[in-house]
Amino acid sequence: MAVAKWDTPRTRSSNIASTVLNSLASGSESAVVTYDNSANKDLYAAITVKLGSITPSTGGSISLRVTMSDGTDVADKAGGDLYPGGELLSGASAKVVIFPLVRLYPLSLRLSVVNNSGVTLNAGSNELYVTGYNEASA
Repeated sequence: MAVAKWDTPRTRSSNIASTVLNSLASGSESAVVTYDNSANKDLYAAITVKLGSITPSTGGSISLRVTMSDGTDVADKAGGDLYPGGELLSGASAKVVIFPLVRLYPLSLRLSVVNNSGVTLNAGSNELYVTGYNEASA
């Protein structure tokens, strides 16, 4: 009988955020960044968001939205899969949020971040990384 186990994760991607998170106002959603999963066809990913130094309001957080393209059309940004719960620690410092189990699709994906921190994000030093992974049977 086969047993499902986690396969070895891929190497973390380079920073794909560019400048889309820079100075993102509280209550706003960033422009999208593209992550193409059509070659790897990973089932899941850990998405890491690193934010430059901010002092979020109490209960401040970020959310991650994943929308996809079917190769021709891209889903409206209001749709897609929303991953809430990226709570931010209080105090003035850089912040790191990892969304550990993000479902991927075997096509080109669009990732965006919703800023619910209560403050505008730093004007720089913001990063976004993708670490894809799969299941294996042994």
